[in-house]
Amino acid sequence: MKIKLSIILTAISLVLSSRSGFADATNDPATELRALVAQVQTKITAGKDSETALTPELKEFDVLLAEHKGEKTDDVAQILLMKATLYIEVFDNPNRGAELVRQLKSDFPDTKQGKAADGILDNLKKQEAAKKVEAALAIGTKFPDFAEQDLGGKPLSIANYKGKVVLIVTGFTFLYHSMS
Repeated sequence: MKIKLSIILTAISLVLSSRSGFADATNDPATELRALVAQVQTKITAGKDSETALTPELKEFDVLLAEHKGEKTDDVAQILLMKATLYIEVFDNPNRGAELVRQLKSDFPDTKQGKAADGILDNLKKQEAAKKVEAALAIGTKFPDFAEQDLGGKPLSIANYKGKVVLIVTGFTFLYHSMS
């Protein structure tokens, strides 16, 4: 997951650095974000990827947002999105990340990032649901019951097979579970 974030941060840095009309002023949000992302990447690469280790950088995200408070541009929205991404991808804190994405949606509704916020929140919900299913399918846990229909439209429930050995095939995943 941390490799994935490093790739995301690198890609965003490249996009920000290759933009036409790029301001050299130190008050340009894209320039400032690019420098901050470079600091974050350096720390993550060095293994300093905890919230505590990145506290100065997290505060810097807030400083940048405060400096550009009245600006409702994609560049400023990207600052908040990057902070949310850190919480989601590096700190594995989807609740805080979702909170920041909701802030992005409300503070920057007309930006590209603000318009993408609902999709990000939907993906976070799907990831949380997948984690719950994965935890329920862990070795040593009771297989969760389900109620579906078979190919003929008849009701199918795993509870009907209690006490029997059941092989469940889902896509390319094979689960062998003794129903005792």
